[in-house]
Amino acid sequence: MSIFRRSEKSERTPEPVKIAWASNVAEADLIADILRQEGIPSLIKRNKGFDVPDFLAAGARDIFVPASAAERAKEILADLKSDEDTLPGS
Repeated sequence: MSIFRRSEKSERTPEPVKIAWASNVAEADLIADILRQEGIPSLIKRNKGFDVPDFLAAGARDIFVPASAAERAKEILADLKSDEDTLPGS
């Protein structure tokens, strides 16, 4: 059973939280893999403005995580961004 589905036992399961977006499917997969390595499951969905099947891998994607993991996921991605900013030539 997916962590993103509502359980019949639980009346109010928090909705998944959008924590990031990517410009294409490859970038979204990279973000999802980073989160997965940290034990955080994620869900990738086409951005509503780019929901055109002809785009295939192109087009923006939104990355969602369970509400209970949202803060940790944001911290992980912020740490990656700060590491990127300190690289030589940045």
